[in-house]
Amino acid sequence: MKKLSAVTVALFLVIISCFSGYAAGINAAEQSVLSNMRTPANMNGHKVYVPAAYINQAEAHFNTIDMTQQQADTINGIISQGRAFLEGTGKSNIKDLTSSQKQTLLSYASKAANVLKLTAVAGSDENRIKIITKDGTVIVDESNNIIKTTGYSSLLTPVLAGSALFIALVCASAGLIILKKRELVYEKN
Repeated sequence: MKKLSAVTVALFLVIISCFSGYAAGINAAEQSVLSNMRTPANMNGHKVYVPAAYINQAEAHFNTIDMTQQQADTINGIISQGRAFLEGTGKSNIKDLTSSQKQTLLSYASKAANVLKLTAVAGSDENRIKIITKDGTVIVDESNNIIKTTGYSSLLTPVLAGSALFIALVCASAGLIILKKRELVYEKN
C-alpha cells in the first residue's frame, strides 16, 4: 500500500509540474509595468492610453521572460517620465505632436526597451512604435496579428485526461486490493 501511495503521489507531482513549466506567467514586477502602461496620460484634458494591443503584446512577451524588480522599477520610471513629457507638451493627442516631440517619445520607448535588451523603432508611421528583439523578432507592433498565444494549450487536454484516468484507475485498484485483503482477513477469522 505504501508503494502504491508513493507512486500515486509521484505521478501527481509530475502532472502538477507540467503546469508550472508550461508558461512563465506574470510576476509582480511585470504586473507593475503592465499596470503603469494602463495608466493614461492627461494630454491637455484628454486621457491618452497606451493601445490595448501593445499592452496585450507586452504581456505575452512577459509570459516568456522573468523580469526582475530592478528592471521593472527602471522601466516604470521611464514610463512615468514619458507620461510627464506627453502631459507637458500642451497637445491633446499623439497625432498632434511635432516630429521632434515624437522622436523624444520614441527615445523614452527605446530606453524602456533597452532595459530588457530590446529595441524600439518607429512603426509604419511616426505615430506608432515597434519593439523588436536583437534577432529581429517583433514583440510589439501596431497590428493586432503579432499577439502570441501563451498559457493553456488545447493539446494539453489529452495529457490531463489520460493522467486523470490513470490516477482514477490506480485509486480504484488500490481500493480493490484493500477490499480483497479485508475479505481474506475476515475469512480467516
